[in-house]
Amino acid sequence: MVARQPRPAIEMMAGLASVLRWPASFDAAQERLIVAVDAPDTPIRETARQQVRDVLREILGDVELISRPGQPIRVAGQVKTPGISVSHEAGLSLVAVHFGGPVGIDLLRMPEYPDWRAELPTLAVDYLGPTIARQIAELPPIEQLACFASAWTRHEARLKCLGLGLEEWSDLLENRLAPCQVDTLILPCGYIGAVATLTVAENPAA
Repeated sequence: MVARQPRPAIEMMAGLASVLRWPASFDAAQERLIVAVDAPDTPIRETARQQVRDVLREILGDVELISRPGQPIRVAGQVKTPGISVSHEAGLSLVAVHFGGPVGIDLLRMPEYPDWRAELPTLAVDYLGPTIARQIAELPPIEQLACFASAWTRHEARLKCLGLGLEEWSDLLENRLAPCQVDTLILPCGYIGAVATLTVAENPAA
């Protein structure tokens, strides 16, 4: 694995996060890397998963990667392994590597007329909570889908950062997610994504 001297996490402010389009050169001292990989325009992900493994080995060196369903990818044989998170959609995959602790990344391809659009108000209340659901409902209809997608990816990124599965919103869940710092990703048109890391005060690796 390439020797690195990460920059402190405190320098990473909430807001927008840039994404490298692979193949790309990268700063070996950068604490958090976010990479976009062109993937086949299909929901079948086997090729995309192999591309992601190849990218991770370019970044991390010749390492063995452990991947189990429902769990983040880990580097075998290391006590302190970098945080790794991956998200796939047809046409694009995202890879986040955080050398300073846990990371979560989420990606959504924006359909023009999704099958679940009629369920959007219910989904927002059930999973994003009453405050965000109300904010979405108050928007003009043409803006609601994009706002929902942004809120959804930010929520999923926080869940992944903490190793949690999707569950209905509650005050308890919101309190558990509070230590996460979320950035919106700068992505190609038609995609929305977010990345989450822990704030310095809550990060055991900081």
